[in-house]
Amino acid sequence: MTTCSKPNNGTGAFRAPDFSIAADPQNRQGETIMDRKTLAVFFALVLWLGMVVPTYAGSHKKSYLLRFAHGLPTTHDVAENFQFFKSLVETSSDHRLKVRLFPSGQLVNDKGLLQAVRTGAVDAGAVYAFYVEPIVPAFGLFTTPLVYDGTEQTIDAIEGRVGDLFFEALRKKGYVPLGWVVWPLETTGIESNAPVHVPLDLKGKVIRPLSPETVLYLQTYGQAQAAFVSGAELYTAIQRGTIDGSISSFDHAVTRKLSEVSPYFCVLPGVNVAHDIIFINRRVYRRLPPDLQQVLVEAARQTQRHSYAVGRKVVADMTIQANRVLKEVYYPTADDLALWHADLDRFFKAALKDNPEALALVMSERERMGKSK
Repeated sequence: MTTCSKPNNGTGAFRAPDFSIAADPQNRQGETIMDRKTLAVFFALVLWLGMVVPTYAGSHKKSYLLRFAHGLPTTHDVAENFQFFKSLVETSSDHRLKVRLFPSGQLVNDKGLLQAVRTGAVDAGAVYAFYVEPIVPAFGLFTTPLVYDGTEQTIDAIEGRVGDLFFEALRKKGYVPLGWVVWPLETTGIESNAPVHVPLDLKGKVIRPLSPETVLYLQTYGQAQAAFVSGAELYTAIQRGTIDGSISSFDHAVTRKLSEVSPYFCVLPGVNVAHDIIFINRRVYRRLPPDLQQVLVEAARQTQRHSYAVGRKVVADMTIQANRVLKEVYYPTADDLALWHADLDRFFKAALKDNPEALALVMSERERMGKSK
């Protein structure tokens, strides 16, 4: 046991031991200089840590807000994917990254959304693939009707070589794509104010298309005219007689209440591929800490997978609801389909004659699926 004896200094007070350099009679001048340098470095390091650690901690705890725009009403089944993305981002980031959703084209309409994300007018958004073709011509694969006739076929494409090609091309153009939100093809078709069973039932009608390739399809197969209208304006345009119908889906018939003004639906799986891509503004993305960038990437990946499940549920639920609210849901017979699908390879070559990149992908995909003749 160590004891401390009271020092005999005449006062009875305790005298602290002397740790100064001079207290050591064996000390050399070189050691004095070295110890002083060591102390100087030590105190400089302490000072630096005192400045840097609080700064890092403050940066780590900083919160960010993303304004996320899309064109769907909140009641739309596909819009549920964007709520899923928001919740996942906020939870995974410990609420350091907040996402505020602006549905129904509140900030910008469908057609202008990609440019708005590019310029930073909005931070992020979900853009229909058919609006990307002017930027990356290869997207003509998805804007050309009837290349695919099933959702799983397009999932195979975006999870494989096609998806990699699309996203790499977008990055080279300065865009930051994060992931896909998939729409089911099995509930797509033509919605109209009069029955449509075969292509020539469209003769003389004005139909809203979703791409230049769809315009040519409507003209070539149905002798119809085309007029572009945003999704938010679609109901009013049909109601006023500006157009007679639209390339559409069961979801639009039910949630946008298009069944009230165009109660006839002809089911044509793959007449439109309306998959969304989730984009974020490049500058906004680069300003985020790396861990929050990773949160966004992972949330988009999980949202993409989630959209597959949502799509399967939509097919089941919306088929029931569409049959309730529409006057007619027509599934073409084999003979009818032969007219809608007549000589498609020839049509593809005509529609994409000025877009060789997309044409090559179309023919490659058709061959992969065993559909090319």
